[in-house]
Amino acid sequence: MVKMRLFVDSSDAGAWAKYRNAGWAYGATTNPLILQREGRHCTSDTYRDLVRGAKNAGLEELQIQVTGEMADEITGSGHLIAGLWENIVVKVPLTPNGLIAATTLKKQGVRITMTAAYATHQMIAANALGADYIAPYYGRLIEAGKDGDKIVDAMLAISGPRVLVASIRTIEQLENLAARGHDTFTMNLDLCARLGQSEMSDRAAADFEMASKT
Repeated sequence: MVKMRLFVDSSDAGAWAKYRNAGWAYGATTNPLILQREGRHCTSDTYRDLVRGAKNAGLEELQIQVTGEMADEITGSGHLIAGLWENIVVKVPLTPNGLIAATTLKKQGVRITMTAAYATHQMIAANALGADYIAPYYGRLIEAGKDGDKIVDAMLAISGPRVLVASIRTIEQLENLAARGHDTFTMNLDLCARLGQSEMSDRAAADFEMASKT
């Protein structure tokens, strides 16, 4: 049985450690929007701080996204990020220049996630270049009126990179995706807080504890 890989979608090292200690956080993912929302900048100092936090939390993987528009800029950013820790996976946007940069990085032994995927055929390109993951933005697909379920399920049916489903909005979406065979997800802090939780379970545990004292 394939073990699920669950990633905390945040740069908060405290949250990483919390959910790693809870037994389910495999790693963490970040991107420039996450860093901006959390008051951080896309600098080498920030990346080094993220690596320190990931090591302290005992994460299996830390995924950090490149910056730059041209292929050589993306490649340079990827080299900088990959050199910080052996457990880093470099996230590269699925654009024409991103594909060129990712191809170069893979040839040099860098692990790659092709991110911001919105079409099934992008899985074919990611497969051909040898990417380790592809990250479709499930919630954004649905909000754009696309058939997100059909797209991510078709990606899953194509052998190759591991499908890292991102942009999940609700715990129900997570449940449905997992029931259909998806096993790798990024989750925002709201979803992380809800994973494994149930008011009925809490009440049952309280009843058990009360009974143990009588």
